[in-house]
Amino acid sequence: MVRPPAPIRSDAFSAAAEALAAARQPGDVIATLLAHAHAAFQVAAAAWLAPGAGQEGGVPPEPAAQVGAWAALPDAATLRGAWGRHGPVLPEGGGVALFPLQTGEAAPLGLLGLAWPQAPDEAEARFARLLAGQAALHLGRLAWEGSPDLAGALDPLGGLARAALRIARAPGLQAALEVITEEARTLVGAHQSVVSLTVSEDWAQAITAVSLSDKYAAWREYAVPPSGSGIYALVCRMNEPLRLTQAELEAHPAWRGFGAHAAEHPPMRGWLAVPLVGRGGRNIGLIQLSDRVEGDFTARDEHILVQLAQFAAVTVEHARSIELAQAELERRQQAEARLRVLNMELEGRIGAATHELETRAAALDAFVAFSEAVGTQTDVAALAGQAIRVMRTTLGHVSVGYYEPEGGLWRARVWSDDMTPEIVAQIRAGIPADAPDLARAVASSEPVFVDGWDAEANALSTTTSYGAGAFVPVVIGGEVCSLLAVGTRAARRWTEHERTVMRAVGRSFQLALERSEATALLERQNGELAARTRALEGFAHLTGDLAAQGDPRVFVRRAQEVILSLLPPGYALYYEREEGRWRNRVQVGDVGNADLQAFIDAGPQVGVTPSVDVPWETRQPYYQDAYARGSDTPEDMVQHVSTVASLPVLRRGEVVGVLIAVIFEGRAWNATDRTVLETVVSSLGLALERAESVALLAERTTELEQTNAELERSNAELEQFAYVASHDLQAPIRAMTSFAGLTQRRYGDVLDDRGRMYLQQIAESGEHMKRLVDDLLTFSRVHTAQREPEVVDSGAVFDAVRRRLERGADLAGARLTRGPLPLVLADPQQLDQLLQNLISNGLKYRREGVTPEVHVWAERDGEMERFAVRDNGIGIEGQYFGRIFEIFQRLHGREQYEGTGIGLAVCKKIVERHGGQIWVESEVGQGTTFFFTLPDGSAPPFAG
Repeated sequence: MVRPPAPIRSDAFSAAAEALAAARQPGDVIATLLAHAHAAFQVAAAAWLAPGAGQEGGVPPEPAAQVGAWAALPDAATLRGAWGRHGPVLPEGGGVALFPLQTGEAAPLGLLGLAWPQAPDEAEARFARLLAGQAALHLGRLAWEGSPDLAGALDPLGGLARAALRIARAPGLQAALEVITEEARTLVGAHQSVVSLTVSEDWAQAITAVSLSDKYAAWREYAVPPSGSGIYALVCRMNEPLRLTQAELEAHPAWRGFGAHAAEHPPMRGWLAVPLVGRGGRNIGLIQLSDRVEGDFTARDEHILVQLAQFAAVTVEHARSIELAQAELERRQQAEARLRVLNMELEGRIGAATHELETRAAALDAFVAFSEAVGTQTDVAALAGQAIRVMRTTLGHVSVGYYEPEGGLWRARVWSDDMTPEIVAQIRAGIPADAPDLARAVASSEPVFVDGWDAEANALSTTTSYGAGAFVPVVIGGEVCSLLAVGTRAARRWTEHERTVMRAVGRSFQLALERSEATALLERQNGELAARTRALEGFAHLTGDLAAQGDPRVFVRRAQEVILSLLPPGYALYYEREEGRWRNRVQVGDVGNADLQAFIDAGPQVGVTPSVDVPWETRQPYYQDAYARGSDTPEDMVQHVSTVASLPVLRRGEVVGVLIAVIFEGRAWNATDRTVLETVVSSLGLALERAESVALLAERTTELEQTNAELERSNAELEQFAYVASHDLQAPIRAMTSFAGLTQRRYGDVLDDRGRMYLQQIAESGEHMKRLVDDLLTFSRVHTAQREPEVVDSGAVFDAVRRRLERGADLAGARLTRGPLPLVLADPQQLDQLLQNLISNGLKYRREGVTPEVHVWAERDGEMERFAVRDNGIGIEGQYFGRIFEIFQRLHGREQYEGTGIGLAVCKKIVERHGGQIWVESEVGQGTTFFFTLPDGSAPPFAG
């Protein structure tokens, strides 16, 4: 699993980004960068800038600016090293950390230095890199403003500086969003770009700007918002970028398609989404790209979009603040205009205004009193009682009841104590939902004040003594969930003051209920989180001794124990499928019935046991809040079973079993229960996968040990063969060639020409056999007689080979040259053998009438040195390039060129033994070049 990045200090970063965006000179950018770095880390900070246009050299040794007390500034060599590295230089302990002022792959514009007393942690280093990147972005922006040509050199990624300038100049929020959308698509090179803003706490998005290439011209009017869930909510909630290919997008568990809007949405071709993160780490929206012009989205695309999103988020919040300020200014101007009109009418309306003020004061008093009463209360009945007391205290002459809907009636739950027993009995029995005044309040979701109360028409015959009535609906989530009913015997009409009080208390009561509901939701979420934590702790215990455990069913048992420890009393089973029956492999807990246990042990049949069949076939959990007794088990055996959950156990995507949790008491599976079950079973699947991998690793380790033993035995046999070849085989060959020579000298005069030819063939064949045995011995000893590699001067080895060849006849009339040759990590004797074989080949296969030339050189190739041995000989046809490295494979007869067909096979074994490769390039009639690689020896073995 990839380790997630450390959290960003969002408030500090947002403040720094806003300050940098406001900078108008490079010096302002540097001063802002150092001030915020010093404030964030409380360490000395300094900045070095790259030379300007036309100047030479690297970063200057003296800083352009510094903050805080420096014990010692870094020297020029350290600065040059950091400059050339194009990445942060972090001290292992305390010391100076250097961060390049750089965007993407562009050349650094300077360095940020921080004098940390101890090594920075991951969060500090990441925050410092982001500050440096923002500073580089705004230096590029200022360079663009001053000189577009220079900005192009500073910003090779395609215009981040230009984009920042365009976004900053956009007149208003919508214009800025359209520029952000267009620049995101242009910078990365995509056909689709969408910017959406978060409009609610459930991460619902509102598309505010869309940019499509001509490829998607038919969808340019598309404006259906993405859902507030699924993969969009995932990115918003995590506040981290997400980059997916089309296949990864469709396979992602959070992807939910487009639902009812699928026909209206342009087709997706991969997805890159970056969150817009505002102050306090709050998500404010998304930038989304799809259908990259060429290939899939890359890490570089993601880095560019993250840089753009950081500046865009600051701009969006800034534009929002401006629009809010403008709206507030307009509101105030309108209020002032209304106030001026009111002032003009004040002389004639002083009495009415005074009465209005008294009414508002009374409403405010009621609101304050109720707010104090419900500040800490979450129980609905208690809140209703407090609302009733507030109305009674404020108005004095009213009766109040709190009602909730039930079965087509509105039943009173709480009422004031001034009501008669007859009235209480009637309102508790319920008011019909179609009572005209009550129905009008429910339909309109607004308070209804009834002057001249008609008790009979509203089905409340016991309330004929009341002169006026009122119904104040309580709306939660757009639905009327309850209401307050108010009546008075003192009058036939409600005054404006009384209406204001009832509205105020109704609104306060509604807010209190919303807060109560939010508190309950938070408690549920905390419960789910605690349950998930307990499940994960159980999983940690479950897999703690994975390496030592060989039986995977032990993990199943531990998973069952974890589940049962977090649930009410019951038992757990684990079924696997076997020959048409479900076999219970692991069980924890007593099933509570001997016949039921026997039924389970016998194995229920596949296809007629829904509790096991359904999760196996659907690969989804199957929750039964009320267990259907008799559906898959004889009914009389399971009378004590009330609730069942069946979950498939997946290993590497395949269902391998079904884990069943049974609870005796009747209850529904709540969200916390489901979280516990699904978390533990998912973790069980992972544990089974890991256990399988551990077992497979152990098996392969055993196979490897056996293979190594066979190799050691084979090497011993090869060594024995080498001994036989060097002694037992060589002796008769020497005897044969010696006696053939002796016969030639003593009896050559009496033999005819044919006899002498036979003796010569015997001698030549003996010499060939001796060379063949010597070459076989050399071939076998490449591995059996190996020594530890050491640092070898390949140039010195080449010179020794050349001197040896000069003493013989091999170099007669030939030219053997070399370029500079490096130090390599090799066996010096085998390197000598390798060079001699390849050089001798080049000299042997010469062209008639052409002076043989062999040249050897080498060059660095990563961590290896690549050698080349080039000759101007007869060349090799391409179809034989692989064959020539096989033992005993010759392309010419011995009458043309001497040899045993083993030399190049020896070369191949030597190179491969050193971890290198050997290959050939050749052109018939022009010559051949052999290439091989050996480990570089410029650094000591095992250094670093």
